[in-house]
Amino acid sequence: MKKELVQVKAKIKKLQERKALIDEELEPLFIRKEELENEEIIAICRKNNITIEELLANAKRNKKKSEDIKHLKSEYQTNESENTQVFETDEK
Repeated sequence: MKKELVQVKAKIKKLQERKALIDEELEPLFIRKEELENEEIIAICRKNNITIEELLANAKRNKKKSEDIKHLKSEYQTNESENTQVFETDEK
């Protein structure tokens, strides 16, 4: 039993060390990925002759519309549920 515990602990330690190394290698890659994505956004904005501010404003409007649609769907489903409950009560 003790031997197996020692083996498990050793494996955990080894995997944690590998994970730390992977995390260390991933960090600069994530930073570079973000930089490249930002450069791509800027290139698209230039190509379409719009500013970053206009792009952000448009994204904000789209987000608001999306939230409004979700709210309306939720409200509709709630009303549908209430109407169904009333209908079921009336039948009894």
